[in-house]
Amino acid sequence: MPLIDLNGDLTVFEYPAHVRYTEVGHRGLMTLPALINAFQDCSTFQSEALGVGMAWLKHERRAWVLTHWHIVVDRYPSLCEEIVIGTFASSFRGFTAKRNFYIKDNAGTLIAKAESSWASIDLSTGKPIRPTEEHVKPYGTHDPLPMPNEGRRVKVPDEMTPFAPIEVRRGLIDTNKHVNNCQYVQIALDILPRETQPREVRVDYRRAAVLGDTIYPSISHESDRIVAVLADATDSPYAVVELK
Repeated sequence: MPLIDLNGDLTVFEYPAHVRYTEVGHRGLMTLPALINAFQDCSTFQSEALGVGMAWLKHERRAWVLTHWHIVVDRYPSLCEEIVIGTFASSFRGFTAKRNFYIKDNAGTLIAKAESSWASIDLSTGKPIRPTEEHVKPYGTHDPLPMPNEGRRVKVPDEMTPFAPIEVRRGLIDTNKHVNNCQYVQIALDILPRETQPREVRVDYRRAAVLGDTIYPSISHESDRIVAVLADATDSPYAVVELK
């Protein structure tokens, strides 16, 4: 499959796919982690097609690190369903960027969408750094997708129920040598007492967990949401996950 946008414009990047067996749960529907991975793959494909992918960034000693997800799902696609996954940048400001994602069904109906925030990081120092025009110009910018209003950060409840700690093993680590963003969502889903297919998800990524760290999960169930805090031994969060 060529890594090109269906309409020939790489600044609004799309690729067609079928929902694979490895992406569905026991109900035959795409799981939330699989959906997040599809979005993540789409952004990677776009960057590679534009010539500003991982190898180029590594040479530049730079990386784009995800800091926030806001995902809205109208419906989860089913096994073998034909879908189109797309992404585009909506803004660059300082050392931050915003990017939208979406999934369309075979009829062109939008069935899932997301807004994400990213930070440009200097790999030599681990600190934020303003990207140059060379880093952002290939992406262009487009008007953002309409999304529900949200606060700046996910609010953490006062009362949380702790769960057994989780050691960060190699299977959780990505190319940036820290826990991949999707894995935090998977951990939150795994500790829930029953299965859920949330229609709205927000995730704050506060700092990166790395190989050998221990994640201490805790959960709060409220009337309209579930909040999972994934923290270190001092209760300093790595990530906060909100499910509705």
